[in-house]
Amino acid sequence: MTGPEPDLPAGSEDALRGSTAKLVGRLGCQIVEGGKPRDQHLTVDAVMHEFGVTRPMAREALQALHQKGLVNLQARIGATVQPLERWDLLDADVISWRLEVAPSSQMRSLTELREVIEPRAARLAAVSRSAEICHDLTSHARTLLALSEDPDFARRREGAAVRQRFRDVDAAFHRSLLTGSRNELFLRLAHPVVMALNHRIDRWSYGDEEPRLAPVPAAVGADTVQSYPVRPQPIAMWFHMGLAYAVDQGLATAAEAFAEAIMAEIRRGRLHDPVVLARLRAGLRQFDVDGLPAAYRSGFRTAMAAVIHAGHVPVVVMGVSGCGKTTVGGYLADSLRVPFEEGDLFHPPCNRESLTKGIPLDDRSRSPWLAAIADRMRVAAPEEGLVITCSALRRIYRELLRVARPDVFFVHLALDEDEARSRVAGREDHFMPASLVSTQFADLEPLEEDEAGMTLDATLPPERIVAEVQTELARRIRAH
Repeated sequence: MTGPEPDLPAGSEDALRGSTAKLVGRLGCQIVEGGKPRDQHLTVDAVMHEFGVTRPMAREALQALHQKGLVNLQARIGATVQPLERWDLLDADVISWRLEVAPSSQMRSLTELREVIEPRAARLAAVSRSAEICHDLTSHARTLLALSEDPDFARRREGAAVRQRFRDVDAAFHRSLLTGSRNELFLRLAHPVVMALNHRIDRWSYGDEEPRLAPVPAAVGADTVQSYPVRPQPIAMWFHMGLAYAVDQGLATAAEAFAEAIMAEIRRGRLHDPVVLARLRAGLRQFDVDGLPAAYRSGFRTAMAAVIHAGHVPVVVMGVSGCGKTTVGGYLADSLRVPFEEGDLFHPPCNRESLTKGIPLDDRSRSPWLAAIADRMRVAAPEEGLVITCSALRRIYRELLRVARPDVFFVHLALDEDEARSRVAGREDHFMPASLVSTQFADLEPLEEDEAGMTLDATLPPERIVAEVQTELARRIRAH
């Protein structure tokens, strides 16, 4: 018989022997993390020997895992480890084990679940407009805002009680929302929702000896669930306030829009999605700000205005021929839901003819081309946005575009000359010959520190490049 695993602290063997729940947890974690492969047979004797427990405890633990779908008990065979699709994925223990083993994947799933049910629950709650639910939601929203502004929130020791209180009130708010929907299935999902809420807060609150000065960077991506900040984002608290009072005012469209905005705020870049903003604008047109307590009206108006009027900056995807401007630009425009323009189409016919013949363009021949691109950027409304490609090789060319739109953001796709030449040579339907690649590198002046933009490796997958650009654009919007 083997003793407990080597990494267990002293005395843990006795604790394990005295608690079937701990044995279930240890076995459950092993299955979730793949330590017990699918289709492996787990006998009572094997569990007894591995963990040093009694036969009744081993049998009871396997029965508990059977009820959660992690194993299948059969006479004379024992317990067989099951694939993920057979697990009870809404079971609190299964969710907890998955958060421990693969937090990013589980949080993505939980957040997607919330995105489906919470906006709908908000709409139903506003239709029902229960007096008790309205009282609870508005009270919780005011408390959350006050706690989020507590000076001690971001201090590990002094703020522990504040964060715990915030955690409890936040859970109560979202539980009340689901209760207010009067949909018994939504209410049944309250526990997974609360676990998702708590995981973000707990991961920050107790993960370090001292609080971080900024969120830990997550894997980039517009749909990445962001780590919890050192204190709640003010806009998130105002969205909670708006949701609570939209329910109180019986405004289904507004309540649904605020709930969607709450979810968008924790997604990297999603809050500035034109669809989310359009729904939020529609909700605000219904919303009666004077229905808020007087102390909150000014702050609410300021917060909403900052989001609604943020708009989109025009993005120029730049670089030498072959760097992937068209591919990345198209993906980026799709992800931002803004128009896309191929800069090469703005060349006059004489420029195309020169390039086809292998004659490089000079500043004079580029002038009408840059002017046409600048004109297109100038007419792009902030709420519409624009992604446009343009080699923009020299700083003076970029300055011409900045005259049209001072807020322009450049994305330089950088790669070496050999790779660029190889890519251009492999294209069959483009007027730019590989022989001119060297002239482009001769003209290239990379972005300087005082220019708004970013430089990325053009050999990265387009999806990765787009994710990084979205992350940076979202960061800049929040900073302003």
